Amino acid sequence: MITTIKNFFKQIPRHLLVTASAWTSKIIVSLVQIISIRTLLSYLGEERYAAYIIAYSLTAWFVLADFGVGISLQNFISECRAKKESYDKYLLAALQIAAVLFIVAAALIIFLAFPVQDILFRKFSSIDGIGSMPLVLIVGIVTLVNVLSNFVFRVYFAEHKGYIPNIIPAISAICSMAAIFFLNRYSPVRQDIITALIIFTLPNLIFTLIPFIKIFKKFFTQIFHKNTDAIKSLIIRSAKFQGIAVIGVAYAQADYIVMSQTLQAEAIITYSIFMRVFMFFSFIYSSLLIASWPMFSEMYVEKKYNELKTQMKKYLTYVTLFIITGTVAILSASGLIVQLLAPNTDIAPATTLILLLGAYVLVKSWTDTFSSMLQSFNALRIFWIYMPFQTIINFAMQYFMSKKYGAQGIVIGLIASLVLTALWILPLKFKKTLRGSHD
Repeated sequence: MITTIKNFFKQIPRHLLVTASAWTSKIIVSLVQIISIRTLLSYLGEERYAAYIIAYSLTAWFVLADFGVGISLQNFISECRAKKESYDKYLLAALQIAAVLFIVAAALIIFLAFPVQDILFRKFSSIDGIGSMPLVLIVGIVTLVNVLSNFVFRVYFAEHKGYIPNIIPAISAICSMAAIFFLNRYSPVRQDIITALIIFTLPNLIFTLIPFIKIFKKFFTQIFHKNTDAIKSLIIRSAKFQGIAVIGVAYAQADYIVMSQTLQAEAIITYSIFMRVFMFFSFIYSSLLIASWPMFSEMYVEKKYNELKTQMKKYLTYVTLFIITGTVAILSASGLIVQLLAPNTDIAPATTLILLLGAYVLVKSWTDTFSSMLQSFNALRIFWIYMPFQTIINFAMQYFMSKKYGAQGIVIGLIASLVLTALWILPLKFKKTLRGSHD
């Protein structure tokens, strides 16, 4: 019986197993994030919860500390696997680079933490002692260690073992939810933003270090060994990914930076709740793209261009139906969502906000599909060309539109920046890349 089950799973394509585990994990993580909103609001109160949202959003910026090494490492491993070559030298190079990145990034975080905090939280002066709370510092250091440990995730994904790192966020999220529930119910300490931040960042760090040590421990004694060629190769390709990542984060995280300067706490909370609900659908699809990345890369190396075109059509069709269905469901249940997640508040989401969020997630899913395939081909130059303009448009539109239309203006800025750039540029580049490869 056991042998039959094992044989059954062996017949399933590995990327589909990874996708299934990713979906399960993303569902758990997203549900935990959504369910925890109510507890965090109860524990922190509206004003402090809005400040928590801004502080927690900074984790995306600190992800940049990996300098693109993770993605670069994954692609090198995929290429080596396709050619049936050893990739130990790249694992050692990644560890050596990670050590240097930690020292440099930690120094920058310590130096810049409080100046950045003064800018971001100037509208939260009503919160006692917020100026002296090391919010940015704590989020920065914990996220830094977590990000560098995440190199191991890229190794597993390249080896088609993505189900291993997919389990970790789910376990971490469950631990965080249990901790905040316990704290809210039994702890005499209330409204402590720092405690809330630690609860939702530290567990993932702890669980990530375990597989990191397992994979990289054999290289610890070699960390000072000469490995120039592999380091150089990783850095050159990583630099290309890093530029894209910096601009990508500047684009994706502009909303919370702008909101910290233009919107009141209630509007920030409303936007955050419904964006998080929509991200539940987006995360599920992004899991498919992440799990499929090695497959795209290997298909491109093997020159299976027609299959890549077929995959693109399938992905775009499925995600369109998925997001439209999700938008209708969220719109129908918007009142219930507020009642469940933010009771005893005056939050009343406008229908236009929900429809705009649905449109944004749909357009983003389309562009993410083209982006994932092109990056798996190492076709990176196009991102350097258009993404700076996309980011500038996004910041400008969000700032001015949010002053006039509130949270809806933030989403209008997001949509406009995609429609004016990535939505037409990336499909053209995708067609040109495959056509050029045929020639």
